[in-house]
Order: sequence, then C-alpha cells, then structure tokens
Amino acid sequence: MTTRDTKYDIVVVGAGVGGICAALAAARLRRKVLLLEESKEIGGTGVHSAVSLICSFRDKDGRPINTGIHRELFPQAYTACKGLFDAEETVPTYDEKELKRTYEHLLKAEPLLTVWTDSRVTGVRADSSSGKILDLDVVSGEGEDFAVRADFFLDATADGNLSALAGADFQMGREEDGKLQTATVTFKMIGFDPSKLQNPRFTTWSGIHSLRKELTVYYQQLKDEGGTRNPRPSVLCFPYPDGRGVLFNSTAITDVDPTSAESVAAGMREGTEQALQLASAVKRHPAFAEAEVEFIAPKLGVREGRRVIGDYMLTADDCLNARKFDDMVAACAYSLDIHDPLGGGAKLVKIGGPGYYHIPYRSLIAKGWKNLLLSSRCISGTHEAHSSYRVMSGVSAIGEAAGTAAALAIWSKADDARDVPAARIRYVLQAGGQFVEGNVEKVPLK
Repeated sequence: MTTRDTKYDIVVVGAGVGGICAALAAARLRRKVLLLEESKEIGGTGVHSAVSLICSFRDKDGRPINTGIHRELFPQAYTACKGLFDAEETVPTYDEKELKRTYEHLLKAEPLLTVWTDSRVTGVRADSSSGKILDLDVVSGEGEDFAVRADFFLDATADGNLSALAGADFQMGREEDGKLQTATVTFKMIGFDPSKLQNPRFTTWSGIHSLRKELTVYYQQLKDEGGTRNPRPSVLCFPYPDGRGVLFNSTAITDVDPTSAESVAAGMREGTEQALQLASAVKRHPAFAEAEVEFIAPKLGVREGRRVIGDYMLTADDCLNARKFDDMVAACAYSLDIHDPLGGGAKLVKIGGPGYYHIPYRSLIAKGWKNLLLSSRCISGTHEAHSSYRVMSGVSAIGEAAGTAAALAIWSKADDARDVPAARIRYVLQAGGQFVEGNVEKVPLK
C-alpha cells in the first residue's frame, strides 16, 4: 500500500499549461500544492497535441502583455521576434519535447509542490449549502483510492471535468446548435529539401505562407481525387525552431464530444487517417519527395469543451472591443479564432483598440462555489470569446492568476475566493513579473 499525503492547501486538477502555471504560482507563494494529472505524463495539449506556434501575446505595438510564467516557458519568443508579423520576421514556434522538459524542471524546483500523474478524479464530495468542495476521490493507475482534501480546488482541465463532477453549471458549443469547433490530429514531417521551395526561408512569415500555398495545390488534388474526407480548404503548417521540421495542424474532425471517450477515440482514428492522407499528398511536392512523418500526435487536439458558468461570462464584444475590467487579473492578445464546427476553415478576427483585452477575476470563479476556481480554457465565456483565450498565452495567464488568487485566499483566511480583492492579486502578479493593469493593493506576505 502506497503512503501518500492527502491533505493540501490547494489541489490543481489537470497538468496542462493552465494547471502547471497555477500550481507554480501557488507553490511560489509557499502554499502546499498537489497537481493531479489523469494521463501518465504532464504537458496537456501543448505537448501531446502540439501545434508548434507560440500564439500572439503582444499588443498591436509589439509590447508583451503576457509576461509572467509564460516568459519562463517560451523565453525565445521574447527575444527572437517583435511579434508584428513582418514578412521576414521569424515565426515564433516551440519544440514540444523542450517544452515538456521546461515544465518538469520548473515543477521539480518547487519543494511544496507535489505531482501525481496517472491519477484520475472519480468523485467530488461537496457541501451544496456552503458552496464548498470538501474532498476528491482519486484513483491511481495502480487502482489505489485516495480521498484528497484541500481548502481550495482549481479546475485546470481543458474541458471543465472537475467542475462538472462537482455539479457546477456549464455550457458547450455555440449558442444556436451546440456544435463545437473541429478537433485535429497534428503531425510532424522531416527530411525535406527547402532549396526546392519557391521561398526556401520557410521559418519566416513570408516563407511559411508561401509553403502553405504550394502544398495546398497538392492537397486540393487529393481532395479532387476523393482521397480524403478532410473538409479543410487549405493546408496549415508551421516551422520548427531548428528549421528541420514542419508541424501540420491541418486535419479537421467534426462532431467530437470531448466528454465522451468513445467520441474522442473515433475522432483520433479519423484524424490519424486524415493526417496520413495529407502526408501522402505533401510528398508529391518535389521538396518533400524524400520526407517522412516523424510522429503523429498521440492525443486528439480538442479546441473546445465545457465552459463553466462563472460570476461573469466574457463575450466576443468584450474581446473585440478590448474591454477593460476593474477586476482584471489576466490579459489576452490572441484573435478570435473559430475553426468552423461544420468543417470549413478558421475565421480569425483581430482584437480591436490596443490589440488585447482584460480577463476579469469573476470569470475565474465558478458561480455558486466558494472554493472552486477555474484555471484553464474552461473559464466562463461564450463560444466566441473562448476561441481567443483558449491558447497557451491566454491560458498560462489565467492559470497564474487562479493559483495566485487561491494562495492569497488561504493566506488571508478567506472563506470565499470572492473575498480576495483583484487589486491584491494584481500586486502579487506584478511582483512576479506579470503584466497587469489597474490599481494594486500591497500584500505583506511573510
């Protein structure tokens, strides 16, 4: 029988970028933190369904507005480019293996942070009258059961799994029909010859746009021949930082329900088939004649799941109009990016004004719950707003804010997460290097 400590200050469920940033933020504030992950390895979508691109984290003038733990994850993106998408600027990308090593290094550096992988939350005990989660039923990969207690619980699952188990209200899909953005299976190709491309400098924005156009010709031939069910109209791909690989984020699987294991498995089968079909079309290009598929992502890339109802629901208008909130605790500069639920292409709409918007603390608090915070893409927002903040830049800021808020709640002996002033959260975030706007309230942490 394994002996495990089952009482913590904070339990974070889900070890993707939001959960990792939340756990790090709380542990650095000297809270005893448990990070739970259902899979055998940490990393989430950014590692196991990699897309290569470091999505925009700068305002319209190139100023970073995600400057906290996100900078520790992707330091190269803060020095290699200005983020203005100039034709000859290098495309900001990452290697998923390196990202996983960075995650592991940062987590191991925190003595108050414990990580359990291969550990699934099977039940939640809650007191509905007080609006509090009491403890979690956790089953390890070896089949051992644990009742894990904490003062605050953070839902860092991409699909709001913890909140749903607790009985929190949520929405899924777009308002008119409940349909979700398409899912994807990404894959990497190596061994190609850039000298045979129209623009060999494929690591630049002009070069990658040129490569996509060239490859789309062969992909369209495949579609005309009836060689694929992939509904995407064109090829989407990104270079690896070392210039030796290309990551294809160019499959589209409709009607995937991420809360159904059967649906996810079927989506993975369809996506893998589409990936292999697309790779065969790409190899028709002279530059890729000798290329090979180095890997197909081991997990289905799901863009959208549950959106937990919070005290405030962020809207498309809030994002596009660059709305500012008094209880701002995070910011996002990524466009609204909706991958057509029916299988068409993606529609990107840029953020107006300064090029970024505020994410309010109220959107991180599950409505009706005092000790349940949202620290991933499952925060409270509409289908359209979610399409923007769902990327790693936005989610990292959300996670860092949620972890900070939970730690401050315990420090101040707050009964309710709402009792922690946003100005106090901003003070601590700012002290840690994160971008914030609004007044701050000094916290004399000991």
